[in-house]
Amino acid sequence: MSNIALSLAKAAGWISRALGLGGGTTIPGMILLKLRPRALQEMAQELEEIIVISATNGKTTTARMVSHAAHESEISCVANTSGANLSSGIATALLQRNPDERFGIFEVDEAVLPDLIPKLQPTVLVLMNLFRDQLDRYGELETTIQKWEEMIESLPETTKLIVNADDPALAYLGSLHQNVEFFGLELTEYGSETIPHAADSLHCQKCDSPLSFQQVTIGHLGHWDCQNCGFRRPNPSFTGDKINLKGLNGSEFIAASKKDSLEMQIPLAGLHNVYNALTAYATCSTIDISTRKIQKGLSTISAAFGRNEIINFDGIELMIMLAKNPAGANQNLKTLLLEEGNIHLAILLNDRTADGKDVSWIWDVDYEMILDRISSLTISGDRAYDLALRFHYSGFPATSMHIVPSIHELLEHLKSTIKLDGRAIVLPTYTSMLDLRAELNKVGATHSFWEEK
Repeated sequence: MSNIALSLAKAAGWISRALGLGGGTTIPGMILLKLRPRALQEMAQELEEIIVISATNGKTTTARMVSHAAHESEISCVANTSGANLSSGIATALLQRNPDERFGIFEVDEAVLPDLIPKLQPTVLVLMNLFRDQLDRYGELETTIQKWEEMIESLPETTKLIVNADDPALAYLGSLHQNVEFFGLELTEYGSETIPHAADSLHCQKCDSPLSFQQVTIGHLGHWDCQNCGFRRPNPSFTGDKINLKGLNGSEFIAASKKDSLEMQIPLAGLHNVYNALTAYATCSTIDISTRKIQKGLSTISAAFGRNEIINFDGIELMIMLAKNPAGANQNLKTLLLEEGNIHLAILLNDRTADGKDVSWIWDVDYEMILDRISSLTISGDRAYDLALRFHYSGFPATSMHIVPSIHELLEHLKSTIKLDGRAIVLPTYTSMLDLRAELNKVGATHSFWEEK
């Protein structure tokens, strides 16, 4: 590979950081791929094993879990820990790889996944879920499913596919590949027989008949079957059972495979993080990381930036829970209901490119479930007034909402509203989460997101 191209790309990252323009997580890769379009394939071929993880929700946390367990096993790996999950971000990560890093663990955006798979040629491909997200960018969910179907049909048999059996669309896609293992949750008290109104994959991918659900966990995930053609949830090789959600303090469950089982305790809250941990367990088991190392790696994991992350700011605790689509936002709200007492809640809504320009999805979020638990409601972001209108129609009194245009004003308001040692729950969209963390970084409360390890 051209040393000039490499040097220019690396220099661009250094300049970006030096000038305070960003962390240089994508610009080096963008420049490198412009100068050498095949650089991604060339760098990927230098790795012995590549794990690619994709989903609408949870891929950053899951990739972090797998990387942490690999580290516990003294496996040197390169990963896009900053969350830059397009080709430029992955190229940047590979560009900065140490020579001894022979494993690659990459989260990949679901829309670009079909284009990146032939270039990365992963040994393990992990598919976690598909939910409606950024309709202006992705289109309807069926569009992504169709592209993933074509991708899976072109996979070599040597590629190990790890698929969520609880997602009906993904289970169908997994059935198209010979070398596949499924994972899923067993029946749990945290499931429901009622399908939420914002659920997505409710029809059989084989015959288009409505699916029947014995259990619904998140969105359309759960135990399902088609009573018309007989297609049903596959029996998973990796299961999560005996789940205990401990409010915002974490979760515990039994992770089991055909070979072994272990008690899993993770410091991350919510049923969605049980799914993330189960996915990580299945992935790590597939690449022969020992049960003990998986257990240690996941039990000591810290939250990825903005995903159940806790930041102390001037004597108050901010718990940041990324909420960028209906399924994720609803799951965060359900997690909050596990806590006792009322909640200081801040919600931030942006409509930039990385969020999706269409914010109509907020009308599919069941904010009503938490209205009587809100102690104070602060609304911010570029589209704060759209969100305020949503709460107005939910019946929440306008006089009880505090709308602040800027992140600085948001933090000042929370500081003046919440008692010392109190806690605020912050539900931001993606770019508003970055804005919030940048402001907190400015006052020394946290680190830059690109410094994730």
